[in-house]
Amino acid sequence: METLFWLSTLLLVYTYAGYPALIFALSRLKPAETRAPDPAAWPDITVVMAAYNERSRIERKLNDLRTHGYPGVLKIIVVSDGSTDGTSEWLATQADVRLLSFAERHGKPHALNRALEMVDTPIVVFNDVRQVLDAYALQLLVARLLQPGIGAVSGELAHFDPQTRTAASIGLYWRYEKWIRAAESRFHATVGATGALYAIRREDFVTLAEDAILDDFELPMEIVRSGKRVVFESGAILFDELQTDIGGERKRKVRTLTGNYQAMARHPWMFSPRQNPVWLQFISHKVLRLVAPYAMVLTLLASLALARHLAFFSFVALVQLAFYGAAVLGIVLPALRSSRLISFAAVFVELNAAAVMAFYRYVSGRVEVRWEKT
Repeated sequence: METLFWLSTLLLVYTYAGYPALIFALSRLKPAETRAPDPAAWPDITVVMAAYNERSRIERKLNDLRTHGYPGVLKIIVVSDGSTDGTSEWLATQADVRLLSFAERHGKPHALNRALEMVDTPIVVFNDVRQVLDAYALQLLVARLLQPGIGAVSGELAHFDPQTRTAASIGLYWRYEKWIRAAESRFHATVGATGALYAIRREDFVTLAEDAILDDFELPMEIVRSGKRVVFESGAILFDELQTDIGGERKRKVRTLTGNYQAMARHPWMFSPRQNPVWLQFISHKVLRLVAPYAMVLTLLASLALARHLAFFSFVALVQLAFYGAAVLGIVLPALRSSRLISFAAVFVELNAAAVMAFYRYVSGRVEVRWEKT
């Protein structure tokens, strides 16, 4: 039982502290990455967006792109995926937008596959409708992508000031994630990209399965497999609102982790150190995060079983019970989330519970490619 306790504890420590420290240390062995120089001639690019009932936001988004000031030719393709709120009708009046409109909703991978059949530029930028781009985001993505050896460039998702303590805790999680991705990028390559903003070469696009959940995981991993780097460009910023409640973030996380299970099952080469150039990052950042909730349970059960014999395990068990108790209070009684500790505990437990829910959803066949907004 003691061996079980230490193994599960070490797995948790490595997953949440050891690996971030390791990848940061490894990244310091590589030269610091500086801003990519502007090319002598900016290539033509196409911004591709999938839209479902975005009439209230699409006009602002297009105006954002039009005034962006990209130095080269910027083309826009919007796929209206089963919209019923007038999105397609309004887009049809925009002369500078190539519109693909489907009466039936198919999901994002179908939209991207059809859009890429229309792309005639060497570079594609995938972007979501909701977020607002920083003035130089596209230039920074493209300049970085043109550097030798780079196959995909991910932008950085920045959040407006959080309005609730829960949002602040979720924001802390996102800053932690971005710190890890930046270190992975400097060391060699990230595991996936920011789905709301990333750029690839048209020639590197791989047709997605029509029910694929995570294009921003599967496409970058295929590019890494081909021998190119997937990097994180911290200057290419897009702004978004944080989830203000745990439920919305849980829903988003369950979907993302379900997509991880789906991609891993379909691409077993990811588990091979010989075939996966980012095997260390993949196992540490993706796989062990899915295992962590079960290690949390084993650590608690083992410490409870050992508590009657050693005071150390009694103390460890009490600390865990206090932490999980705070999490439950935060989940059941939202008013208590004004406490920083309770809010953090609730968000941490919810995000780990999402991994268990995602596994159940995947093995039970409840995989839905069509995303409902939170």
